[in-house]
Amino acid sequence: MEGINVLQKIKILYVEDEPITRNQVYRFLKKRVGKTITAENGEDGIRKFIEYKPDLIITDLVMPDMSGIEMMRKIRQQGFRCPFIITSALSDANTILETVDLKIEKYLIKPVNIDILMKNLVQIATEILEEKDLLVINNDFILTDDERRELEIEIRNLYSKYLKRVTGKGAKLINVFIKGKEIEIILKENLTTLEKNLLVTGEHYKNIEIVRKTVYESTMDQVEKQISDLINRRVKIQRIEICPKEKYERLLVDII
Repeated sequence: MEGINVLQKIKILYVEDEPITRNQVYRFLKKRVGKTITAENGEDGIRKFIEYKPDLIITDLVMPDMSGIEMMRKIRQQGFRCPFIITSALSDANTILETVDLKIEKYLIKPVNIDILMKNLVQIATEILEEKDLLVINNDFILTDDERRELEIEIRNLYSKYLKRVTGKGAKLINVFIKGKEIEIILKENLTTLEKNLLVTGEHYKNIEIVRKTVYESTMDQVEKQISDLINRRVKIQRIEICPKEKYERLLVDII
């Protein structure tokens, strides 16, 4: 699975008053980001922000008409929570603290290390896109719809094998749904012959639930590892629901 690079799905506003630096960084970003808008000062940055509604702003700190912090404060005062990366030749502790108070994402000292910038862009882009229920795998790729369906099938198959291994029986139906950073696995008709006979002879729903939950909780780390290896992201079982009477089970997995 290759997916779509996360940076191709975001829009960046780059604010820099120095023309040579602005053009150099713009050319670099243009090749890697879905859309890059430039602004030459703070006032222009606010106008461009309102016009284009970027996902992320990269701004110089020291500019003649309005500092990056002042621009950021004005945008924040209008109720926008757009992530900011501040770039500056200054490493003054008070200035850094002021940007922290405004909840910036990153403060990068000029000259900016391109590898560090790219790492931060991917990290912030990932957070932005996953808030929109898109799943990022293999560090910086978004699943296409076809790849998501393919991954759901792979998870269904590995869970079916796990179920047969720990209970001796698969399920008549297993559905897997990936939404954002959550995986939902739903099973129907997966009781063993012994469990079915227990239900026929009496009210043993709770006993079956307890036994199954005990088995799952002691072996579910296998499922976590297999899914983690599949998507190159750590996962954690959030909830296991076992309903023998309804012949139904549900598993919720968090992608971390």
